[in-house]
Amino acid sequence: MGDSTDTTIDSILSAQKRYFAEGRTRSIEARRDALAGLEKVLVSKRAAILAALAKDLGKPEVEAYLAEYFFLLQEVRLVRKKLKKWLKPKGVRSPVYFQPCSSELRHEPFGAVLVMAPWNYPIQLSLSPLIAAIAAGNTVILKPSEITTSCEQTLVEIIAESFDSELVSVVTGDAEVAEALLEKQFDFIFFTGSTQIGKVVAKKAAQHLTPTILELGGKCPCIVHPSADLETAARRILAGRFFNGGQTCFAPDFVVVHESVKAKLITEFQKVMESTPWPQEMSNIVSRKHYDRLQELVRSYSEKDPIKSGEDHAEALQMAPRIMTDVGWQDEVMKEEIFGPILPVLTFTDADDLLAQLNEYGSPLALYLFSDESAFDEKMMQSLRSGGVCINDTMKQGAQLNLPFGGVGESGHGRYRGKTGVRAFTYQRAVVKRGTWLPDFFELMPPYGDKIKWLKRFMG
Repeated sequence: MGDSTDTTIDSILSAQKRYFAEGRTRSIEARRDALAGLEKVLVSKRAAILAALAKDLGKPEVEAYLAEYFFLLQEVRLVRKKLKKWLKPKGVRSPVYFQPCSSELRHEPFGAVLVMAPWNYPIQLSLSPLIAAIAAGNTVILKPSEITTSCEQTLVEIIAESFDSELVSVVTGDAEVAEALLEKQFDFIFFTGSTQIGKVVAKKAAQHLTPTILELGGKCPCIVHPSADLETAARRILAGRFFNGGQTCFAPDFVVVHESVKAKLITEFQKVMESTPWPQEMSNIVSRKHYDRLQELVRSYSEKDPIKSGEDHAEALQMAPRIMTDVGWQDEVMKEEIFGPILPVLTFTDADDLLAQLNEYGSPLALYLFSDESAFDEKMMQSLRSGGVCINDTMKQGAQLNLPFGGVGESGHGRYRGKTGVRAFTYQRAVVKRGTWLPDFFELMPPYGDKIKWLKRFMG
């Protein structure tokens, strides 16, 4: 990165801070109008968005449409409709000794926001936090992933057609550009990516005491109880695991099934694998680096051949999905988040032993339970921290706008989506207004004299 890039960032950020200071983001109607512009451009760019996702990731059109177009369209429309209600100041009661007095709670924008987006859902995870940030009254600099180049260019076009540059700008480039952005003094930072990079972002933000939302990852466990409907479990686990080529931060990362039903679950997995056209209708691996890393994990699995659907095509970065049926807790595939179309299967016999083992993996974005025993479900939820929980399915807790999405501990902090997202990009501001038409009987001004006596009598 050269000095010119650094100068450009400074120029954009200064312009956005002036724009905010001038109050040009304060009007609810102005925010709604800005989002209406984005909605219009999204609709006009639908074909371009789907084409970019196909080029960068080989995403099947159904997956791209639902996860990266329709989801955003739903969100921007919901936010526009509900924004005024969500941000309406809320009156609260004031103590009698402050009377005459009115008190209220307002949700105020932070100011200049940095949104740093990943490559696995390059459109959705760029624009979803951006929608919330604009709705909340902030300005935004968006740094999309440079790995998905077609989507990066499409985002540049979408933003340029939707917003004034003083309100939203895109800064493109590699890791050096990202580092340069993190040196600047933003008012809020929203980052989606790996736990490793998330720690870097948090450290940089701390230098300026900048608040953050960190959407990270982790190894999300999927626990299968003997009471589970195994045919349904097999289909839903694999649908979640292999969606987007397994490159989803809150997908089930591994399965732990009770020993008594393992053979039956493996049989059901086999049926699904034999009947599904993978990898032809599955996203590609994003890059050669990630493809080679996943192949190394496959080679490290030495127990026996995994269950496999289709064949690998290295030139096209297509990787056939695999189920590793006899994995141990110390195997290589259990030492890191997989982020690809590989599903390890482990077993358990005792719930307490399982909990002790799972707690060593920290707190993931999601916990998945397949069970018809509510007592077992409650025990797992009370004993294991996670950002979200889904019972008898996968991914559904992170795919709707009426629930907050986010992690805990190693999987990040902060929540967004819908109303929660808009609130996330604001801070709570207490506003108190006192009247002047009555004497201030509780004025705390020396000399106090015997005031303490009647204060104790009156206030207890």
